[in-house]
Amino acid sequence: MGITTVPQVGVSRISERRQKQRKSPTKSTTIWVGTYEGVDYLLRAGKADRLGQIGTIVIDEVHTLADEERGHRLDGLIARLKYIAPDAQFIYLSATVGDPAALAERLGAGLVRYEERPVPIELHLLFTTERDKIRIIDRLARQEWNTTSSKGYRGQTIVFTNSRQRCHKIAESLQIRAAAYHAGLSREERRRISQSFADGKLEVVVTTAALAAGVDFPASQVIFESLAMGIDWLSVHEFHQMLGRAGRPDYHDLGRVALLAEPDRKYHSGTETEDEIAFKLLKEEIEPVDITYEDPEQIEELLASSVLSTSKSELRSLNDLLIGGGDFEYLFKKLVEYGFLTSSARQTGFGRIVATHFLSADQAFLIRDAIKKGKSPIDIAVALETLDSVYFKNAPRISAALKMHVPTRVFQGAAYDLIFAGDSIASLDSDIRDQIVAFVTDFMTCSCKDSPYCGCPERAFSERLIELRRDGLDPKGIVHKIGDYGVYAYTGDVLEYLDNVARNLEAIELVAKVFGKGDIERRAREVRKEVEGKGGKGGRKGGRKGGRMP
Repeated sequence: MGITTVPQVGVSRISERRQKQRKSPTKSTTIWVGTYEGVDYLLRAGKADRLGQIGTIVIDEVHTLADEERGHRLDGLIARLKYIAPDAQFIYLSATVGDPAALAERLGAGLVRYEERPVPIELHLLFTTERDKIRIIDRLARQEWNTTSSKGYRGQTIVFTNSRQRCHKIAESLQIRAAAYHAGLSREERRRISQSFADGKLEVVVTTAALAAGVDFPASQVIFESLAMGIDWLSVHEFHQMLGRAGRPDYHDLGRVALLAEPDRKYHSGTETEDEIAFKLLKEEIEPVDITYEDPEQIEELLASSVLSTSKSELRSLNDLLIGGGDFEYLFKKLVEYGFLTSSARQTGFGRIVATHFLSADQAFLIRDAIKKGKSPIDIAVALETLDSVYFKNAPRISAALKMHVPTRVFQGAAYDLIFAGDSIASLDSDIRDQIVAFVTDFMTCSCKDSPYCGCPERAFSERLIELRRDGLDPKGIVHKIGDYGVYAYTGDVLEYLDNVARNLEAIELVAKVFGKGDIERRAREVRKEVEGKGGKGGRKGGRKGGRMP
């Protein structure tokens, strides 16, 4: 049809052996398809002109405005797009908005409401016990697989559960073909599972709520193995997002949803039981979209918008376009006080880096102050972020030896109390004891008063990951290497962490340049390239060779 479609999404900084050549968006591109952050980066970086003349803007999943982490950024993106394309048509999409008329009014949009679902859904509530859940899931999934739709597709199932480890346990326990799918897996693993499911070679995928909005498997059935996701019960909105995965147009005639509720089961110290939560999810209306942001989020969005303005009055107009914008004079005064803007509403060099790297004010000050104190780039990077998703490989054996249930996550207060105490270590089998002692020796020897609750173990461990990467190990090799300590992490989590480290090192490098710290700037650039796999110890002659480069 002569239509050019180009993606505008974030790309991993970590080098891969085979990188596909991607088309670059130009003014002649007909359709841009991008993540919120991918498009917003162009605006924050002063590259709005690359978008050309915009006629229509489609915002999918607009209920994300209520998201704690991304909501304010979507609000800012919409405001900035309205500013640069005042005559464009805006279309906001969502299948799960409570009180949509109120949201439409706040967006300045007309409400078009479709009441009919293309594929009808059946909802089933089954009361069961924990030990019977696997058997029930297996039976329901088999029944679905043996049903063929009028379009010729066999029924497939998505199972939602509340943890990654539970994903693997369920997938391994089922008698039919099943796979665990979550963000901790490598891109190749996720791609392979997605393709197998799409090709009808996989009956079941077991996943977590974290991927509920992103999973687009053509499933006819959704089973809720647990109504608690993460550390909380599901909200009505989350529930509807997840059940919406059941039944796909052009694939299925009917979508089936089954809730497996365990009567009287409570989660943590809450008073509500799982059967009560089940009725709540089935009966109550979806919550309205709450668009309320605190000062730090409002400051970030006003700073991001300042690149589009040439005066204080224009910046005020941009703030007025924000649904969750705050008191302009107060926010503007703060931005000047922080050194992000001049009194004439121009971004400073420091402010430009903060805006383009999506940094909060606290993160920006942490980088600035650490650079002024002469701290190393790696120290600053791990102070910004550590890898917390690290687990004990032998948690069942540790629990058996200590005769109590122990947490699987390494960096938890309970793990410090139960596993790393002297008496506990002495009770462990010799091989596990040696691994725990090695971990304590390498990562828990700080002299902090609050040790080990001071954050030093997490930072020391994350530093070790960065060093392993600099030595040439790929994420898979790093996971293998840390196994010497009796712990493991998912490859996808390691890759994402290293990617964030590379981005943070770039911010450190640029901030160091602004403040005239050339030595730190140079060291940050060197480490960043090593982490990205574009140079460094692993790639230089004489550097230690670990696993193959990804």
